[in-house]
Amino acid sequence: MATTTTNIRQALPPRVEATMAFGDDHAIQLIEFSDGTKAIVESGRAVDQLPATPVEVEGPPDAGEQVSGERAGHHEPTVLTTDERIWFRDTFCNGAQACVQGWDWATCGTSRAVGFGTGIAMVGREGSRNATFFVDVWQCSGQECFWVQNWQGVVVPGHWLSVNTNAPDRKWLRWRLEGAGGDTQVSLAAKY
Repeated sequence: MATTTTNIRQALPPRVEATMAFGDDHAIQLIEFSDGTKAIVESGRAVDQLPATPVEVEGPPDAGEQVSGERAGHHEPTVLTTDERIWFRDTFCNGAQACVQGWDWATCGTSRAVGFGTGIAMVGREGSRNATFFVDVWQCSGQECFWVQNWQGVVVPGHWLSVNTNAPDRKWLRWRLEGAGGDTQVSLAAKY
């Protein structure tokens, strides 16, 4: 079980500005978080569909990124999800500052305040449960600082979901993928 959910405050629900469906489980949604930050949410089927939105990286990779994921006590399943993991790594991890491939959950965060960041999550098709993908933003109020959960979405087994966040006032970002189950492979990449 992930322990990253302590002391997270909930933001007001984001406002949906537009939705575009391309068919076959591929869609894009333009949203605005309650703090004014804008994001593009895109979803599709693993291996079959590439993102329609470009993922831009701001600056060179930084060695100080935060990365974690559950791996202990599990063995690789015999189902053919290795193709999905390789596809995810080749498609989303090239140029990423963080890339985690493990079991059940994963977390990636920026190593500094950024103006743009993208989190991309995938749940292996062997999974029997949907996972939840979260976007958190670090905020301070007076003497207190805390994570604020700005968005959450569902990642269905065999699918990927990306959230491109544009924060013109530069923010620390964190992406969390939780709840896929200990028998399910997950992947999470962060580009910023």
